[in-house]
Amino acid sequence: MTVQVAIDQVHIAKKQAKHLRHHCHTKRQKAVLKDCSKLLDNTVLQLKHTLESFRANKTSEDDYDAQTWLSTALTNLETCRLGSQELNVSTFVSPIFSTNVSQLLSNSLAVNGELMKPQDRYPDDGGYPTWVTAGDRRLLQADSLASRANVIVAQDGSGHFKSIQAAINYATARRSGNNRVIIYIKRGVYRENIAISSTMNKVMLVGDGLRYTVITGSRSVAAGYTTYSSATVGKCKLFYELCMCRLT
Repeated sequence: MTVQVAIDQVHIAKKQAKHLRHHCHTKRQKAVLKDCSKLLDNTVLQLKHTLESFRANKTSEDDYDAQTWLSTALTNLETCRLGSQELNVSTFVSPIFSTNVSQLLSNSLAVNGELMKPQDRYPDDGGYPTWVTAGDRRLLQADSLASRANVIVAQDGSGHFKSIQAAINYATARRSGNNRVIIYIKRGVYRENIAISSTMNKVMLVGDGLRYTVITGSRSVAAGYTTYSSATVGKCKLFYELCMCRLT
């Protein structure tokens, strides 16, 4: 019940954010509102999955998954708040925080935490957490992931794309079924900020090594970006949809 109320309150916060779009007058206000709107959308998705987990026949694994989703939802709200503080527009976005969502999520975390049974969530099963599937383990153990790549990125034009973001957009939009997408990034310095959205699940980035395949960006708070939006590789995902990156 508490989670459903939280979802309803987030929808109210989303309406507040939509209303604020008509009153954005500065680049900083627009940057924070864009982040907060994205974070609120993700929060709704995470809370819906939490609710589905509670309504199903629960197992101890479901309890842990729900705890992860609730924690992420609460972190989303705090990330929105911190971004507004960084760019000094806290007063502008204050209507978004007029609901009691944070308190509701904190209560849900506490209740679910009491229901969880003590167990080892990450047993030593060949060095992999239990949620890494057998297929993904085989991929990570493969000698040459580059040879299995769906798309190749290369600055010298020898691949399918010169931009990592363009490769991700292309590969995830054209994947077959729900198979994992493998993107091989050849050596080079890629100056771009990459965003893996909530519709881009099961993406694996493979490079030529930490010193050879380098992804770098130059966004900063001083330039008008929040810490959240300045990430060189940002992934807005539900936690159970694994994004793996192997650059060695």
